[in-house]
Amino acid sequence: MTVSVRSETAYAVIDTTLRDHAEYRDFREGSMTRADYSRWVESRFDELRGLGLDRDKQNLSTRFPLDDHACVANALEALAGDGLVPGSDYAVDAFHEFAGRVAEEWDHGGRTTFIFPEEARLMFALAHQVRPRNSVFLGSYYGYWAVWALPAVAAAGGRVTLVDIDEGVMALAERNIAALGFSDVVDFVVADASEYARTLSDVDLCVLDAEGPLDAPDPDLRDKAIYYPHTRAISHALPPGALLVAHNVLLENLTENAYFAGRIANNKAQFAKWAAHLEEFYDVHRVIATSEGVGVYRRNGLPCAE
Repeated sequence: MTVSVRSETAYAVIDTTLRDHAEYRDFREGSMTRADYSRWVESRFDELRGLGLDRDKQNLSTRFPLDDHACVANALEALAGDGLVPGSDYAVDAFHEFAGRVAEEWDHGGRTTFIFPEEARLMFALAHQVRPRNSVFLGSYYGYWAVWALPAVAAAGGRVTLVDIDEGVMALAERNIAALGFSDVVDFVVADASEYARTLSDVDLCVLDAEGPLDAPDPDLRDKAIYYPHTRAISHALPPGALLVAHNVLLENLTENAYFAGRIANNKAQFAKWAAHLEEFYDVHRVIATSEGVGVYRRNGLPCAE
């Protein structure tokens, strides 16, 4: 089951634009294979661009799960099998209730989020399993992914720290989270994420969704390559067994999709230093093939000084 969200999400823009096409409906209903639908999308670039979807949004539709709950349930089962979470259940009815509140009350402030419905559900479910006491979101944008962890954090008596260098997005996150009644469990920090991470300790859940400028002079700070300095700065604060979760870990081509072949090659190049750091300091790695990919990693016992 997919829970709809307001039109300021990339998902809702894509879904609203494509739902009048029989091919999209057939794919989402399971009567057209993912591979066939992917080929249809790649053959309709000009037509879909004319409807307002760039190539990224067009092709992201080919990665949508057929059932968000099944996607998350399978992911939790795999994570539990890896020892990353204690079990594979989550409060499904509570998620639906909370998703309705977020859809109704969240003000996107004219911005667009690329957190997709199954990824929101996954964050809710992960937090339900982990019950983090001290979680940090580095590059939190305007809090739309972090919000899904808040019910479990509040229930566990924990705290969440949102860190972003942009004052505007942090102010928007603060207003939205206050409207949902979670201000008392969230700290809002406007700072460079790497610099702030060096001051932290005893973080049991760190979530990455930062993005550096494409023209940054330092290649380690460009686009998603920024995951390396951020992770290098925070790893000392994660005790053994703590989890690192990262969005945009899109490394698996679910079909022979030419667009994603190029994007995956770019991601692998950008993640080279980050991947080496993960290999050294995180002992279990699991990548979940959501719309944009989510990586989950467990901190090992090796000391790490930034």
